[in-house]
Formats: sequence, structure tokens, C-alpha cells
Amino acid sequence: MKVLIMDDEPPARRGLREMLLQAGVADVREAGSVAKALESINEDRPDLLMLDIEMPRAGGFQLIETLPAQGIPVIFVTAHSEHAARAFDVRAVDYLLKPVNPQRLVEALARIAKNEPAKPFSVADKVLFRDGSTSHFVRIGDIQILESSGAYTRIIQPGGNITVTGTLTSVMDRLDPAVFFRASRSHGLNIHHVFKVDEVDNGNLLLHLDGGMKVEVSRRQSVEFRRLRGI
Repeated sequence: MKVLIMDDEPPARRGLREMLLQAGVADVREAGSVAKALESINEDRPDLLMLDIEMPRAGGFQLIETLPAQGIPVIFVTAHSEHAARAFDVRAVDYLLKPVNPQRLVEALARIAKNEPAKPFSVADKVLFRDGSTSHFVRIGDIQILESSGAYTRIIQPGGNITVTGTLTSVMDRLDPAVFFRASRSHGLNIHHVFKVDEVDNGNLLLHLDGGMKVEVSRRQSVEFRRLRGI
């Protein structure tokens, strides 16, 4: 496996290189800027990109936007957890916080080797989402409803609703599919918050959630919900 590390701090690059070597990755390249990373990618396409996000001029997200070779797996390595939600949209394999835990790095490399998707967030995880210029820690299990708003997703929860960057599909792709159900093109929901199920005139299901909220399930997804829940 060929890995390209992009980070403007040489000590950070050296630390990652050492961890990769210990994990059995011998072919490691380094770049201190987006320009140098693009040059390296054009010269010899790597199998994995490990990208810092916060850099003086341009960082990992800017590299992704100009990437000439699509389909290269990406792991973001950063000290700034507020970018986790945005990583949904670019479908990063993983998101590692500095200082990097060597075991987490090994797990991410194993998923790439097996071509597995990133491990979804569990209900106990707390994730930092951005709502405009404000960041919010959200306990995944507290999310009741996810509502599509074009390129954004509205998160409905007891502590107050927020609108985050990322399509409904991209957000739900990172949540536990055993807990979060896609009710329709516009809504997803946490089945742990469903306490009552009604059938409406057209055969669709109407799900009642905590706090008096209701979500109607599309005809196709009503069939799937019945199958999953044994109704």
C-alpha cells in the first residue's frame, strides 16, 4: 500500500510515518501543502490519502475538491473535531483526531484493505456538528428525526434542533442502520424513540415519536418497516 500524508507540520508527518511503518506500511510519502500533494498524486497515484484539514493556505477539503484522481480512499487526521460532520459528504474512510491512537489507525487501514465502509457512529457516541458558525455536541442516541433540506440535514432532538452540512443520505450513511431507519426521501428517524405505530388510509404507516412528533413512512418503506419490526 502506498500512502501519502499531507500535513504542514513535519513532526506530525514523522509521527504518522512511524505509526504506519509499525503497522506494516513501508511506502509512505509526505507533502506539506496541497500543491505538493497534487504533484505527488500526479506523479504516482497513492492507495490512501491521510490529510490534515487545518493548514495555512489550503487543507484536506480543498485537496479533495481539486483531486485529479478520483476514488482514492481518504482518512482525515486533524486536531479539530468540528469538521467531522463535513467529512460525511466527502465519504472519508475515517476521521482520526490528533494525537492519533495507533489502534484506531490500524482499524482504519484494515477497513481499507477489506474495502469496508467506515464504522458507523453508535447511539452512545457524541459527535460535533456545525450549525452555521456554531458547533454543537450531539449524542447520537438523542437524535429523534433527521429531515432533508437539500444539501443540508435538520437534526431534531430534545436539546434543540440544528441544521448541519450534508445530505440526509450522507448523514445517515454514518449512523447505525440497526437504529436509524429511512422513513422516506425526506425523513430518517431513530426507532428507539418510536412508541406507537398507526396505519393510515393509504396503507402507509404513521410513526409516533417522543415529544408528540409524527413521521409518515412511504409505501415502500412501510413494507420494509413491517418486515424489520415483524408487524
